Amino acid sequence: MQDYGRYPEFLTEVKAVGVGPRNGNSVEVTYRLDVKLKEIEFTLRHDAQRPHRIDWTLVRGEFMKFNRGHWTFERTPAGGTRATYSIELSLGQVPAGLEKALAERGLPKMLAAFKARAEKRRG
Repeated sequence: MQDYGRYPEFLTEVKAVGVGPRNGNSVEVTYRLDVKLKEIEFTLRHDAQRPHRIDWTLVRGEFMKFNRGHWTFERTPAGGTRATYSIELSLGQVPAGLEKALAERGLPKMLAAFKARAEKRRG
């Protein structure tokens, strides 16, 4: 989850990632995404509370007004890990098609890619 520079390897929409210097458990990461209608760029500050949670907040973004969320990680009785994703997102003036694509296709596809990556690394 915290190897941000490798995201383009398994998240097809992520075209480039710039990882800033770490400051304790915090790091700013700039993402460039191709969301079919256009490329967008935004920067998030990730704060890790190892090993159970990673929070993020928006530092800057082209059309995002607000982006805050977190991953939480819990051990399961079977010895695996349950990862839960939560996001609060507010977009500025964007085409309705782009907002719909992000909500209906982009987010589920991204979560599936994270799941597949975690399962591959575990197995």
